[in-house]
Amino acid sequence: MSQEELINELVGLQGWEVMREGVVIVEDEVLVPLVRSEGTHYRCTGCGQGFLLAYDHLEPRRVRDFPVWGRRCWLEFTPARVACPDCGVHVEGLEWLEPRERQTLRYERYVAALCSLMPALDVADHEGLDKNTVYRIDRKWLARRAELRLERPVRYLGIDEIAIRKGHRYATLFYDLERREVVGAVRTREERAVNRFFRRWGKAACANVEAVCTDLWSAYHKSVKRYLKQAVSVFDKFHVFSYLSQAIDQVRRDEQNRALKEEGYQLIKGSRWLWLKSRNKLRRKQRQTLDEIMALNRNLHKAYLLKEDFGDFYACENREEADAFLRQWTRRCKQSRLGPFEDLAHRLRRWKDGILAYFDYPITNAVSEGINNKVKVLKRRSYGFHDFEYFLLKIMDATGALPPLHALTHT
Repeated sequence: MSQEELINELVGLQGWEVMREGVVIVEDEVLVPLVRSEGTHYRCTGCGQGFLLAYDHLEPRRVRDFPVWGRRCWLEFTPARVACPDCGVHVEGLEWLEPRERQTLRYERYVAALCSLMPALDVADHEGLDKNTVYRIDRKWLARRAELRLERPVRYLGIDEIAIRKGHRYATLFYDLERREVVGAVRTREERAVNRFFRRWGKAACANVEAVCTDLWSAYHKSVKRYLKQAVSVFDKFHVFSYLSQAIDQVRRDEQNRALKEEGYQLIKGSRWLWLKSRNKLRRKQRQTLDEIMALNRNLHKAYLLKEDFGDFYACENREEADAFLRQWTRRCKQSRLGPFEDLAHRLRRWKDGILAYFDYPITNAVSEGINNKVKVLKRRSYGFHDFEYFLLKIMDATGALPPLHALTHT
C-alpha cells in the first residue's frame, strides 16, 4: 500500500481523497485538504437522490475532525450544491457531516463521549471549543440515545424529590425500582406537575404498575390515586424513620430550651446525634452520656424509649402483626403527652394503609437515595443546570438509563 493510499485509508471518508499536496502540520494542528474521488455522485440532503453533476460549488470550508497524532485536526473541502427537481437548489448532503455543522459526526461522538466522563466546561477547555458548542453537541447525542431507549414495563415505581436549587426548589424523579433506573422527571413536586408526567407516560405504562413507593407528601399520593388506580401505595420506610428522628429531635430542642438554667443543660446541649443513632451503634461513653441525661429528664427518657421501640416495627413478620404493633405504639405516643410524638402518631395513623402495605410489597426508595447522591455530584460538578431537559438527560446518562453511545450507528 502506497503512502497516499495509507493516508486515505486512515482518513476513512468514502468518496473523498487527500489532495496531492498532502497533510499540512502546523504546531499542534493538522490540516487535511480533501478532494472528491472520481465518479462520486452528489446527494440531495432533502430526499437522498443522487446526481452525477453538481449545480455549482461554494467556497472551501474547514470542519473539525477527530484528533490525530495528539493534534487537533481540520478537514478542508469544497462543498457542492445540487439542483434537485423535488427539493430545489441547496448544499449537497454528506454522510460524515450534518448540514450547517462545523464538526464531523465522528468528532461530535468523541466530544459526547468525553462529556460522559468530565464536565462540559473541562471538555471545552481540553478541545479548544466554545462551551455552548460542547453543550449543544452533548445534548444532541444524549437526545439521540434517549430516542433509542426501550420503554419497558415498570412494575414497581418509586417517586422522590431532589433539590435542584437553593430556596426549596425541587424536582420530582420517577424510578424503576427493579432496574434501578430513572424513567422520568418533572420540574417541581406539585400535584399538577406529577399529573402531567403520568398523562405523558400513558395509560398502558400506568396500568403496568403494581406498587408505587413514595414519602408522605400528599401531592404524590393524590396523583397516584388518580392515575395508578390499580397500584398499591407503599410509603417509604426510610421517610417514616426520618419523621421519627424529627420527632425526637424536636423533643430534645424543647427540653434543652426549658433547661436553660437547670441541671442537665450542658449535657443536653450538643447531644443531638446521640439521640438519632441506634443505641447499638453508640460507644460506651456515648451511652453513658445518654443514660445520665435520661436520668435527669423524664420526657427525653420517654421519647428515647419510643424511638428505640419503633425499630421493631419493620421486623414484624406480616401485616397483621405490624398493624397490632402500630396501634399499640401510637397509643403509647398519645399517652406520653409529648407534642411531637402525638403529632407523629396522628400522621402514622392517617397514612396507616400505605405504611402497612410495605409488608405486602417490601419495596423502598433506597435506590432513589443512591441515585440522588449521583445527581448531587453531577450538579455540583457542572455548577448547576439552566436547561431542565438537558439536566434530565444527564441524570439518565449518569444512572445508566440511556443506551450506550456505541448503540448509535457509527459514521
